[in-house]
Amino acid sequence: MAVNTSSTLPLARVLDGARTAAQHRHTLTVPEPAASRPEEYAVAALAALVHRYTGETELLIGRQRQPDSAEAVGIRVAGDTTAEQLLESVAQAGFPGCAADAGRLPHAAVTTADGSGRAPAALTLFLGPGDGTFELRMDSAEFDEQAAVQYARHVQRVLDALAAAPQGTVRDIALLTDEETHRTLVEWNDTEGPVPEAFFHERVAEHARRTPDALAVVLPGVRLTYRELDDRANQLAHRLAARRVRPGDRVGVCFPRGAESLIAQLACFKLACAAILLDSDFPAERIRFMIEDASAVAVLTLAEHEPKVEGLAPVLALDTDDWREEPATEVSEPVGPDDLIHICYTSGSTGAPKAVMVRFGAARNLIHSMSELCGMDSASQGTWLAAPGYGMIEVECFPVLAVGGTVHIPDVSVVASEYRLQEWFLREGITTTLLMKPMAERLWRLEWPQDAPLENIRVCGERIQSWPPAGLPFRLINLYGSAEATVVAACDISELGERLGEEGRARRLPPIGRPTTNVTIYVLDEEFRPLPPGLVGELCIAGVSLSAGYLGRPEATAEKWITNPIDPARHPVMYRTGDLARYWPDGSIEIVGRTDNQVKVRGNRVHLGEIEVVLTTLPGVQQAAVLARQDGQGDVQLTAYIEPDAGAAPSVRDIRRGLGRRLPAFMVPAAYVIGGLPTTTNGKIDRTALPEPPRSRPEVDTAYQAPSGALEESLHGLWAKVLELDGVGVLDNFFDLGGDSLRAARLTELVRERHGVELELVDLFDEPTVQKMAALVARTAAG
Repeated sequence: MAVNTSSTLPLARVLDGARTAAQHRHTLTVPEPAASRPEEYAVAALAALVHRYTGETELLIGRQRQPDSAEAVGIRVAGDTTAEQLLESVAQAGFPGCAADAGRLPHAAVTTADGSGRAPAALTLFLGPGDGTFELRMDSAEFDEQAAVQYARHVQRVLDALAAAPQGTVRDIALLTDEETHRTLVEWNDTEGPVPEAFFHERVAEHARRTPDALAVVLPGVRLTYRELDDRANQLAHRLAARRVRPGDRVGVCFPRGAESLIAQLACFKLACAAILLDSDFPAERIRFMIEDASAVAVLTLAEHEPKVEGLAPVLALDTDDWREEPATEVSEPVGPDDLIHICYTSGSTGAPKAVMVRFGAARNLIHSMSELCGMDSASQGTWLAAPGYGMIEVECFPVLAVGGTVHIPDVSVVASEYRLQEWFLREGITTTLLMKPMAERLWRLEWPQDAPLENIRVCGERIQSWPPAGLPFRLINLYGSAEATVVAACDISELGERLGEEGRARRLPPIGRPTTNVTIYVLDEEFRPLPPGLVGELCIAGVSLSAGYLGRPEATAEKWITNPIDPARHPVMYRTGDLARYWPDGSIEIVGRTDNQVKVRGNRVHLGEIEVVLTTLPGVQQAAVLARQDGQGDVQLTAYIEPDAGAAPSVRDIRRGLGRRLPAFMVPAAYVIGGLPTTTNGKIDRTALPEPPRSRPEVDTAYQAPSGALEESLHGLWAKVLELDGVGVLDNFFDLGGDSLRAARLTELVRERHGVELELVDLFDEPTVQKMAALVARTAAG
């Protein structure tokens, strides 16, 4: 006998108690072949629908013949089960009289008890007195009327299919009507709109001609007008051309956030070259891999970063080379929409990052859609806060510059603190910004003046799992996208949250919304068929936003960029995101998970498999697994599980150092568990059996020393709270204990709140122990 699972039927609300007596009722027509076997057809139809809706194969279907009694039967149904086989299994199973008690609630039920009592299941078919009809009954507290109408329509289609095609399979039953299919594929993807013909660098050059003295870039100690920005890009383009850089070449751009990076990228675009986005904070080994993998013909950087990039391609350091002696005359090689604007690296499951080839046409559409979404114009004051090694610059800065606005870049100490960021926003008059989800959630919890100039915050990086509070003076716009497809969906969750009200927000998580301009989005099943609202499928994308694939990886490209089975005439290629999603009844889309082993960490997409591959190359590691868990603050924390080789086990400090030489800081796990790894019956690592990481102090270089004095005791408590560790020593290094920039910012704010001392984030990097921090706090308080 099958056991009922705890899965919820699509579109169902969570009930606080028992089902109420109020029910939605919809009359269904009994097909002629079912008239002589109504109960068998009713059970088979419900089983087939629940399987198609949930994917479950072991189902419990109840029967109620008296208002206060019920029995149930176990039905097994799979996608390849034929109608004839399903009906036969129902006939053979019968109802053995097993009570549908609290531990075995049925998925659905049939009933001949026409009472007004509690429904025996969420989905109940009442078998009428032989008048050729069934009545679908659904609890009104559990389902709204729109959901009940959808269920009734689909139960009817399943009944008709079972009767009409005995050899047809459950998988092949067409649930959606023509009207539903048109709404899902066409109406919800009616996004076609005009886009300016000029590409990004051409629009910047136009602003330099029309409003040369308007401010383009502002950062500490630097203010660049559009004329200065464009002139310097032209000068650098001339120097690159003199060094035989030609259209179609790929040029490495390795800078922190700053004017030099913008100048370098504009120079590349003017030469019709692709800029390879490199983060100067990345380990040298990773940067050098990217330079070589992308076949860079040159690398642009600053002198201090030359050791990380030299030896693979000619290097030009913008702060020491004499490129400013070149003429500022316009450079503008012709580009087309399919030429490459950026090479962006993403985490790869093979242990090596993959290079995404972003097209000029995709970037042009993205930049226009973002400026349109946020109502940007020449008065807009935008930001650059995102890490420079990713394509988020196309989302954050480029739309502001494309409309003639000003991009502000703060000091690095501002970026990791919500309090300093808020103060900076207000001081600089920022009107639009882009933030990773963790920082956005911290910012929207702060007190804001109602006359704040900030108009909107675009939120990206991870799935938003809470609604913003009402009454904020700015809009919060949830964005969804990837390097492979740029930003393809957006939702104003401030407006939607207010419209839903408290009850509606409690029943749903914020969606990613609807597709942006010139993008089509589909939620498809394994057969690439559209799914109705509520059902989970893979999110697939088509339209002008798609990149050209992975550089030098034709097999990986062919796996993700496939022939469009929905609308090949208009958009020949469709991208499979690997994200699991579902429609809301209004066409909004909610992300619910991943089909693979990817997660988002601090806004960065991470293949856990890449970290695992690197771990297994370290001395003393036999095999490894990496899991993403939420810490006490709701942030994603990576935990590494390591099975050592026979003999001496590797130390945590050596593992951290080995990973730090090859991976960016956000990919280095914060917690480590060393020991044997549990396995499943087929010998694979049983990830579900991996334990929670310990709260005990990890192995570090320093001997344990307890806190001494009231100040050290106080700071020691704050460290333990932020790191979620017991046994922290006052000589232990914050970052060796699993600390990162987010936790560092949280710690400095807690110190400020408790001790009234304003510490800079850089202070923690310079003095990363409790003892040194105590001395610094004492000096600052006394001074």
